[in-house]
Amino acid sequence: MAAATPEDEVLIRRFQQGEGEAFDRLMASHMNKVYALAWGVLQDREEAKDAVQEVFIKLHKALPKFPPSDNLNAWLYRVCLNHCIDRRRREKHRKVELSDEDWERLQGSESDDPEERAHRSELARVIKRAVDTLPERQRIVFMLRHYNLLSINEIADAMGCSTGAVKAHLSRATANLRDRLAGIVDCARNAADSRRRTS
Repeated sequence: MAAATPEDEVLIRRFQQGEGEAFDRLMASHMNKVYALAWGVLQDREEAKDAVQEVFIKLHKALPKFPPSDNLNAWLYRVCLNHCIDRRRREKHRKVELSDEDWERLQGSESDDPEERAHRSELARVIKRAVDTLPERQRIVFMLRHYNLLSINEIADAMGCSTGAVKAHLSRATANLRDRLAGIVDCARNAADSRRRTS
């Protein structure tokens, strides 16, 4: 596991020396990425918020004996990912899908042009359905890499596997998506173009 960041190491030591405020600063520093990871796996805002709360409760319990030089980021990713996967497995009979609004938010900033938004919305729905059908580990790796923007090393740390395994899952996910989207994306583009011409 990679070394801790200098800021994390200082804050961990301060917490272990009795400075409670150091924990608040650690939590503020890592909250957004942990939430993004939880949301990427659970695809539900409230579930993701609950997961984040559980992760930081675990961190608070672990921090007194946490080696300050260890990579806290990787620890948080791994704990969060394991918690979210367990949570999904417990609720495996409940189908959870990204809403169109959520998926479009994952796509990043969009043009203010209404035609461009319509075009992207059409493609987002097509891609969303394809990603939802990927095997679990492929889907998680794909989401973490392309939408949570984690590095290969960060994903490997989070999933407790080698970077080679992450690359293999990512490669298979990409190949599967290409197969599943063959021709469909072109149809979506054509439909959006057709609407633009008739509007």
